[in-house]
Amino acid sequence: MSGLDQPIVIANSSFHTGHERSFLAAEEQGFTKEEGLDRYVYLRGGLIPAQWEPEALGRVMWERGVDIAPSVNVWSAIRQRALGEDVFIVGGWRVQSAPKLIGAKGITRPEQIKGGRSMIRDRWGMHIGIMLALQTFGVGPDDVDWVESSAVAYGAGGADDALRSGEITVLPASGPRAEQLLREGHPLVLDLPDFFLQQGAWPPGRVVVATGETIEKRGADLRAFLRANLRGYWFSIDPANHAYMHDLETRCRQSTFNQDERKVRRLRDDGAEDDNDPRMFGGSMALDGQVDRAALQRVIDSMVAAGRLDRRLEAGNVLRQEAAVDACQNLVDRGLIDAERLAQWRKAKGVIR
Repeated sequence: MSGLDQPIVIANSSFHTGHERSFLAAEEQGFTKEEGLDRYVYLRGGLIPAQWEPEALGRVMWERGVDIAPSVNVWSAIRQRALGEDVFIVGGWRVQSAPKLIGAKGITRPEQIKGGRSMIRDRWGMHIGIMLALQTFGVGPDDVDWVESSAVAYGAGGADDALRSGEITVLPASGPRAEQLLREGHPLVLDLPDFFLQQGAWPPGRVVVATGETIEKRGADLRAFLRANLRGYWFSIDPANHAYMHDLETRCRQSTFNQDERKVRRLRDDGAEDDNDPRMFGGSMALDGQVDRAALQRVIDSMVAAGRLDRRLEAGNVLRQEAAVDACQNLVDRGLIDAERLAQWRKAKGVIR
């Protein structure tokens, strides 16, 4: 971690611009100062390539003096703990994205996609969650050829035509895009929201990670970050702030150096309700800033079953989120989080607190 005489260092693990928005909004809206996060350094653009995150996140954090890493794939944090690294999940960032899996005509069951082909934006993000679900149907990680393509990013329509033409066998899609494909007669192969709810709470997708030293020696800074960022979450999904968030995203994408991130957009400029709408983005955010312990244990057990871990870990070995629980309750008590809406979100995700 950074020296106690230095600013606390926060570095987004992911390069995706969408995962920078909540904290950048918190900065610009003054939430960081209001929550007492006075001395910090925030590093944009990604800390480590996703495919190496499970093996080297802790080492990179140590080398660069990073105290807090938001937007870490949950599987990476679990793997790092299994390797004995001094990194822990301290809060939720995003629940597992849960699209519908839409099949080419004639493909009606998960088992039928074996030997098929699909498109995914990031093989190290949502893809892993899909594969952990598919393995319950006997579909292994190598049974489908998953092609990485920006054609599936944030509602880009190029992959839809690939499904229509038969170029791919199955496609993850949500919102109006999924509904349109279903109207055209494409079958629903697997509804991931229903699948997740049948198991309990939606599993975590990305999480906030911090070193053990940060938890023990810089707890006040950690809590201030979690409060400020959670306020940024809620600000970003308020429809009244759509124009501001659209402008913020525009500026973020103009300033990033990643070619794909410069091309795609999350938010539409007309505020229409579709799969680019901020309210749908809020559906995947962890709106209480926490991780469901039972859901985390299911992810760990799924990784063991898939051969991604060689031994079972208890969730308590990975999760230390007392600060996140305190942060959420603090904001609820101060009236900065809508308690009724939070309860509705938790019910929709199967979360019991």
